[in-house]
Amino acid sequence: MIKTALFTFAAVLIGVVTASGVEEDRTGYTGSVACQTCHPEIYEAWTSSKHAGPFKPEQETSRVCSGCHTTGISPAQQSPMENSVGCEACHGSGKEHISSEGEIKLLKSNSADICGRCHNGNQSGDDIAWMTEYGPGMRLSDIKGLKLIPVSPDKTPPYFEDIHPSLTYNMWLSSGHAKTPDRNIDVRGNKWEGPITCTACHNSHGSANPSQLVMKAEEVCKSCHSLQVAVLKGFGAKGIEETRSLHTAAPCVSCHMTEKNHLMKMLRPDDPALSESRLDSCSACHEIKDRKMRTDQLRDMEAWYDEAMEPVQEELKIVEEKLKENPDILTAAQKTKLEDVKANLSIIINDGSNGVHNLDYALETMYLAKRDLKEIITAME
Repeated sequence: MIKTALFTFAAVLIGVVTASGVEEDRTGYTGSVACQTCHPEIYEAWTSSKHAGPFKPEQETSRVCSGCHTTGISPAQQSPMENSVGCEACHGSGKEHISSEGEIKLLKSNSADICGRCHNGNQSGDDIAWMTEYGPGMRLSDIKGLKLIPVSPDKTPPYFEDIHPSLTYNMWLSSGHAKTPDRNIDVRGNKWEGPITCTACHNSHGSANPSQLVMKAEEVCKSCHSLQVAVLKGFGAKGIEETRSLHTAAPCVSCHMTEKNHLMKMLRPDDPALSESRLDSCSACHEIKDRKMRTDQLRDMEAWYDEAMEPVQEELKIVEEKLKENPDILTAAQKTKLEDVKANLSIIINDGSNGVHNLDYALETMYLAKRDLKEIITAME
């Protein structure tokens, strides 16, 4: 009974009367209300999300903006089936799904291209024609006329004061998150295959967290970047007491998402490509906005790190060479100490910040490694 009523309701929604009085088939779009009966919790979350907000365009921008801000837009009439970003904008039209009582499945995908259809900065120049060609499940690269503003992973992220939509997808596409990791990734208890896409961090259906994040920003970062979090808080190295630093309390996004950049690239104060009108990642937190001072501080930290790391690496190389000549030269206790040295050094090396995350912890770890390597080298003589 319920399913029959639901199908009848959906059929009414599909038939849309245009301004000319002619009924127009919207290729199977039903509207999000039709999803409520079977998916009440998801529907309820969606209603409080930004996606569900009704589109209220200015008259002169309605044609351009409606491609992203509405659902089931008709290329012929330029009028949408639903005046918000509804379920079918991401999952595809629902007529056959409902009429088959769920036997015909809708698209369920983690692809960033679904979000990127709208959350990108493009140079299409052809109004919304390319948007009406897109269907959930397609690759953005297959859409004719779409020319994304390029973002280089090795350069300062571009910034445009008034660009809309933002360059979120463009930046993600050039980031490390867009690459398939060479290791198993566990995101919130789920095994993640392929690139780390938008839905790993954001809940498109709705969330009580800012930016519809699946959890608080720091928890999102920590769910994958546990090594960097350990270094920031200064623990994990054997023989080293917990060592905090001035950056221990700093949120990851403060440095890695300055200007909300999804390239996750720190905006260095010594980057010549960073214009004076933009805020570097150091000055984004520190009250004194002196780029030269921040540059000197950053370079000093990196120099101290390199100065301490170089001799440690040389001594480790000496030990490795001697072990090649005589694998049994060390006692069991000395071999354990050597493995601890390697494990400790790998923590601060794989952290990738060259000491910036927690310089005191890195220096302490390298000091202990140097002391232990000296004892091992002495025992080898």
